[in-house]
Amino acid sequence: MISYEIQADLHPKKLTGIAIKKTQGVLFAPEFLPERLFPEWSGYYKSYGNVAFGQMAPEVAEGGRDRLLNTDYTESSFTMKEYRIGGRLSERAIKFLMNKNSKIAVSAGRQLVTDEIEMLADMLALREEYQILNEITSNAPSGNKVTASFDWSGTQSTPLKDLRTACKNILTNQHTQGDTLIISPDTELNLMNHADIKDIYKYSGNTTNLTAKIAAGRSRAIPNIAGLDVYVSDAVKTANTAAGILSGATETALVGDDYAIVCKRGTSLGYTYVAEPLEVRRWAEEETRTMRVQLFKTFVPVIFRTNQIATVVSI
Repeated sequence: MISYEIQADLHPKKLTGIAIKKTQGVLFAPEFLPERLFPEWSGYYKSYGNVAFGQMAPEVAEGGRDRLLNTDYTESSFTMKEYRIGGRLSERAIKFLMNKNSKIAVSAGRQLVTDEIEMLADMLALREEYQILNEITSNAPSGNKVTASFDWSGTQSTPLKDLRTACKNILTNQHTQGDTLIISPDTELNLMNHADIKDIYKYSGNTTNLTAKIAAGRSRAIPNIAGLDVYVSDAVKTANTAAGILSGATETALVGDDYAIVCKRGTSLGYTYVAEPLEVRRWAEEETRTMRVQLFKTFVPVIFRTNQIATVVSI
């Protein structure tokens, strides 16, 4: 039998607490599409292996022309997705857990469990980040797209003009102000080394060019560039799936080197609906001395106003 102290540490609620504590201050995703719990009766889903694609809830057949406002509208549901990440505690870890007479072994066993949950939480956070960025990018309207005349790494490029044009398109088509720029690390380097950007620092009196804005250590603010906060997408995916969200991108960051996203972040852009909060499940497998720990979350990002998104391509 596993000692009482370790068994308490392996309780799903305790493991969930470790995971939630790990993700606090790390996820940037709620800054763009805040999380919002969703009533389970409005949608349902089934599990198929590690990833479950939910069933569409019945559509509300009330769409049609509103004669009073002279507008058309439709109402429909969305598909919930369940993302599961599983980990396995080794034979050595189980021996630590079952050693009742050694405080050192108990402490080491707790640390192994904590390390495993932290790793799973990081992986789940990257999945959520990828899904939200993918949703934002795929919903970007063609009417807001800006094509840069030159690559931002060249002296002939005009990044300030490109960004302000993107903000203007959002303002014209949605009557809101864009406040966030999402770029890859390489694009950030090209942007910060551009003469137009250096002139801003030269005449604004700033001694540094990087300051945390959205999440500590993961976002920057470039002063006077259309009032945009800059998020640098530095999350790296696995090597065998290192394809960008937009077709043709081959970098390993979640945002491609050849485009940038300008958007109005927050609840007006959309939500990440969560049908089931973050949970952890554990169980022992028969005929083995191995314990599996599984971390999962059921969510789906939804965009409300696509015209609050603009892309700058060919940068």
